[in-house]
Amino acid sequence: MKKILNIVFILSLALATAFVTPWLMKHPGTISIEFAGYLIELKVLTAAFLILALIITLWLVVFIIRLPQKTKRKFTSNRSRKSFAKGLLALSEGKWKLAEKLLIRSAKNSPTPELSYMAAARAAVAQNKIEQAFNYLDEAEINTDNPLTVDLTRCELWVKTGENEKAINLLQRVLQSYPNNPRALHLMTQASQNAGQWQQLRDVLPKVQKLAVLPEDQTIQLTHHSISQQLSFAENQEQLQATWNSLSKQQKQDLGYIHAYAENGLKLGMYDEVAAMSEKILAKNLSTPLLKVWGQLNVTNENKIKVAEKWLKKNPDNAELLKILGKLCLDHKLWGKAQLFLQKSLEKKPEPKTYKLMAQYFEAVGETDNALEAYKQATGSSNQIALVDNKTIDHDG
Repeated sequence: MKKILNIVFILSLALATAFVTPWLMKHPGTISIEFAGYLIELKVLTAAFLILALIITLWLVVFIIRLPQKTKRKFTSNRSRKSFAKGLLALSEGKWKLAEKLLIRSAKNSPTPELSYMAAARAAVAQNKIEQAFNYLDEAEINTDNPLTVDLTRCELWVKTGENEKAINLLQRVLQSYPNNPRALHLMTQASQNAGQWQQLRDVLPKVQKLAVLPEDQTIQLTHHSISQQLSFAENQEQLQATWNSLSKQQKQDLGYIHAYAENGLKLGMYDEVAAMSEKILAKNLSTPLLKVWGQLNVTNENKIKVAEKWLKKNPDNAELLKILGKLCLDHKLWGKAQLFLQKSLEKKPEPKTYKLMAQYFEAVGETDNALEAYKQATGSSNQIALVDNKTIDHDG
């Protein structure tokens, strides 16, 4: 309204100047005004004085008329500021109900009502008045020219109340317009992590790291976690392979990623792919978790025992490798080797699974008593430490 009045005043002044200028040029030093059959002549100085007096009079009249309203507005504005300050104080002290009441009161005559409504929304959420909180945010959006702050507050409340999908959808639109907004990026990391949208988290983390939205170590940890989750919980072979292919050459050397890929690949039946990758890694680093996965792979590989025996030369005391060799020998009915490898594995690290394999060996060679004792060892119901004969039975032929 004030801008419109200023424009009208300027236009009126311009028109008045255009009207008076010809008179001044025709009668220098005097102004002649012909009105309703009368001719009025005034000196320029007198005319200027009268015009100035008229302007001052009009200004005083307007000022007097608007003074009560202006005084009232100033008074209510001061009350609004005080209510807003008290409301924020109550909010910080955890007095949610009082804070909500004061903040809503302050919004009525505030020059920035959206701030009052957004703070009131936080107080409402703290009281579990979720619907009311979002009603306040709707009011805030109506009373502001910049909806960004309201949108971010709405997303923050969605994250707090577990509606992460809604937050992600809105934050995606916000980041299209404001790709470097730190608060939006921070909220997106929270929402995508809570919702288990690991690809979304991976997409946003490079910008988070570049702008230092989070500490460097936390960004690295989130990156590692998101990739591990994608590898561990891919629902099909295509998803798992796509995630693996998206990794850099350096990331593909990370044992954590390798283990996650191998374990899920085993569940999804990617035996050949996992075997090829794991054998390449195990030849350099005999990682026990990866070795366990390799031992469970259902692949047709006549040289599997030879491969494992080759690793054994470099790692003769690896109990897991000895156990796997024992199982492979059992599968191929190499009884003597099976007994030897399983016995050595038990000497290095006695485990229930190894005792069960030893029981299977005894059953296969007809030693029922030893098989029963081995099963007892597997269930922890036997106090014996040694189990098998000192003789090695040769049934490999």
